[in-house]
This record gives sequence, structure tokens and C-alpha cells, in this order.
Amino acid sequence: MEAGTESGRKLRSICRTMYDENEDFSDVEEIANVRGFNLEEKLVSDSYNTHFVQLMDGKDFTYEYVQREALQTPLIFKARDGLGIRMPDPEFTVSEIKGLVGSRRAVDVMDVSTQKGSEMSMAQFVRYYETPEKERDKLFNVISLEFSHTKLENLIKRPTVVDLVDWVDNMWPLKLKRRQTEATNVISEMKYPKVQKYCLMSVKGCYTDFHIDFGGTSVWYHVFKGGKVFWLVPPTPHNLALYEDWVLSGKQNDIFLGDRADGCQRVELKQGYTFFIPSGWIHAVYTPEDTLVFGGNILHSFNIPMQLSIYEIENRTKVNSKFRYPFYHEMCWYVLERYVHCLTKRSHLTPEFRREPLLIDLETKMSTESPSSDSRSQDMDEEDSCETQQGRGEQGDRSAFDDPCSPDNRKGNPSGPQHLKAALSNDSEDSCIPTSTQPPEFPKTPFASPVSESQSKWTHLTEFELKGLKALVEKLEALPENKKCVPDGIKDPQALLDDMKVVLKEHEDDDPKMAATGVPVVFWPKKSAK
Repeated sequence: MEAGTESGRKLRSICRTMYDENEDFSDVEEIANVRGFNLEEKLVSDSYNTHFVQLMDGKDFTYEYVQREALQTPLIFKARDGLGIRMPDPEFTVSEIKGLVGSRRAVDVMDVSTQKGSEMSMAQFVRYYETPEKERDKLFNVISLEFSHTKLENLIKRPTVVDLVDWVDNMWPLKLKRRQTEATNVISEMKYPKVQKYCLMSVKGCYTDFHIDFGGTSVWYHVFKGGKVFWLVPPTPHNLALYEDWVLSGKQNDIFLGDRADGCQRVELKQGYTFFIPSGWIHAVYTPEDTLVFGGNILHSFNIPMQLSIYEIENRTKVNSKFRYPFYHEMCWYVLERYVHCLTKRSHLTPEFRREPLLIDLETKMSTESPSSDSRSQDMDEEDSCETQQGRGEQGDRSAFDDPCSPDNRKGNPSGPQHLKAALSNDSEDSCIPTSTQPPEFPKTPFASPVSESQSKWTHLTEFELKGLKALVEKLEALPENKKCVPDGIKDPQALLDDMKVVLKEHEDDDPKMAATGVPVVFWPKKSAK
């Protein structure tokens, strides 16, 4: 996604300006950055003809494909068929988006000419967006509109495979995610990495310079209206080093990175196309016409080394934490715990985090049908009294961003770890076994009885998972104590690391072909109250 102007995160900090609700944009005087290259030439040049992108039919984008090939190749789907995505009616407009997310909802925008960020209300931006092209004095591009927990969320569904691989959905404690009530991305109210669903609104002429999506996340990207032009550069060691030097040079406006990179492809995305951008891919984006895009960012288990590499580049280039993946290291700990538990049935969670999966739906539905609901509701009340983010205020959200363990700087908490004290609702014996509620593209287990027989079968890990989990262990083990960011719920982090090492040793000879089952090793069961 377009960092700074599209994904809501970017690899360079921005200066912010607050605009009044009724302010005339023409009154805003800024010094425009002068490009040292001709963008129009880059749009027609034959130099960017390397072939990296693969065209694919939605029916072939399965979990088995991910297990066999990983998610390391840019993919374009010209049709939605087979992807499992859902979009609004074709007549859907930005004005309707305003009604669904709220006219007063603040959105980050980027002034394309100055590359400076500002904040507007949805009402103000929609008024600008609907202004005829010839009457626009400036080019404004939406930076970030993450719309989870708004009415808009009900109209959009991601590709099914994205749901199956996303760490937020499969590793992060469900209870924590369900406690999210704030629709905006105010860090002080965030209970999980809220980066899954973005609405991107760009007017004709917007350009976003080369960037890598935050945290090494992969991106799903559906062009609902309009079109986009991408320049893609593969994340080779040479290109990543080139990119890092380019960012630190401060001369981005003088150099079109695609001219210096080892390989660059220009691709045109038309209305109705769905695009998948793998971890680490460096890209620039141009908007040839007013465009509306829906997309989102994910971390997953099939390219962990690249994700960690991009995280380190962000460290070295001193990216402001506000523009980084929230709770990055906390997520890594939960990933290890889920893998160890699902492969060995050994839990590394504290007792208060170990609850029956049924309680997920009991709490959601406020069901009182179960005869044991009284005792269970007492447990829930005790856990609800614990705040997900303790000691976090609005001032901490905006003032400084140096805490290694969170997107904001929580002074007064020198120990560093997040206090994520809400129940992890997964720790029964069948919390990693497929159920009848799995999605259509999620193939049923070949065994007659998923619970009785599949548990006795050896689970093979893919080579991508093995390599990634090993890198994850090494990364977490190497962190200084004050930067390990162990979340509450992990009772003994060193024991977890040790167990993960044993698991990796036991699985080092796993067969990649037998690992491509089409069934995830780790996911939450979907249960309903009886």
C-alpha cells in the first residue's frame, strides 16, 4: 500500500497541519518540493519492463498454494471470482463512506506537492474529493482510514486466504481483539494491531514515492473504482541496501529509485483488479484518475525473515513508531506460543489466559442458556477489570514514540512489557483442530475423524514456516531484557523459546510436499454456544 498517502504508515516521519472544518484549501501556503525527475516520463518509459508480477485466477489462490509457494510473488487477479472477497455496489461513493464512518471522523491526508501530512474531517475531505478536477488547487491523498469497527466494515470482506494467514486473526488473543470498541486508530485505545482494513481515496495526479509497507507487512489491494500505476522493485539484499541509503540520504525528490534498482516493473491496475504485494517489495504509486481502493496489511508465517529484515530497516532509519506495525514483538511471542501449543498441546499461557473456547461466543452473545454461565460470567468480570493497555493516555499517544514495546511511549512503565490482561480463549485440546465451520476454500481434513485421528498424525511444517520460526526465536532471544516486550499471558518466555527450539529440531526433516495439506497448522476454532 502507499505509505504515507495510502497505508497510513510510512518510512519517513511527516509534519502535521490541522485544518479548520470550513477552511479554504487555496489559503494554505506551503513550499512545494521540486522533483529532480520527470514523472510523466516514468509513466511511459520502456525501462521498467522486468517481469515480476504473476497473473492468477482466484480459484488458484488457496492455502495449499501458500504452503507450496509462500507469499513472495506479486499477484494480480483481474476478476474477483474465487477470491472470496465482498465489495459494495458499483455505485458506492465516497459520500456514502462518510456516512458509514462518520462525517467528523478525522483522516490523515498527504499534500502531494509538499509531501507533508495534515488532518481533516471526513466531511472536509469528501467536499474536496467531489470538487471538479479543474477547481482543485492542491492534490490531497488519504493517508489512513482504517475502518474496522465501523459500519463500512460490514460491506467489505478480504480474500479468504488472507483471513487464513493473517497473524492478527490467528495468533493474537481473540478476547483482546473483541474488546476493541474504538473505530479510529488512536493508539491509547488499541487492543490489537488494527491494520487489517483500509479505505484509500486518491484524486487524479497523486503520487507516492518508493516505500516499503510498515513492519514488512504484505498487502491486499482491491481497486474498487478508478486505477493505479505501480513501480515494483524486488527486495533483494542489493535493492534493500540501496533503498535504505536512499531514505537516509534525504534526496528522495532528486532520485527515482526505480532507475537505480536491480530490476523494476511498472504495472497498471485497472478497476476491479485485486493486487497482492508480498513482504518487503519496494514500490511507488501513481493515480491516473480519481480512485477508490479497499485493502489492508498482514503479517504471516511464510516470509518471517523478510518481515524481520524490514523491521530492522525501520529501526536503522529511525521510523517514528506512530508509522510502524503496532505491538510487533508482542505479536511475535503470541506466534510462538500458538505454534508450540498447536503442535505439542503444551501451553505457555498463565492460568487466567487459559479458558474454554466456548466462552468466546458465550460472552459475545451474552448467552444464559448454559447452566454454568453464572460461574463463567464471574471469571469474565474478573478479567474485564484488567485493562488491555494500562497507563496509556492521549498525551502519550502524541508526544513521544520511543518505547520499544509499543507504538507509543508509556513513561512510567519502565519494565516495558504490555499489560494485555484479557483472556486468551483457545486453550482446550481441540483449539487447533479444523471444524465444520471452516470457510469454503478451507478443505476438510482427509481423515475420517478430525479430532480422534488427525491428532495422531504427524503435522509437517513447510520449509517457509521452519525457517521463519527459527528466525523468530533468534530475534526474540537476542533482544535485551528491556526490549523483549513479553505480553502478559506468557508465563515463562525462556521456556517458550526452549520448547520452540525442540519443536524446530523435531520438525527439521519435515516433508514440504506433505506439509502442503491446505489446512493451517494454527488457527482459532469457530464454536457456537449450545
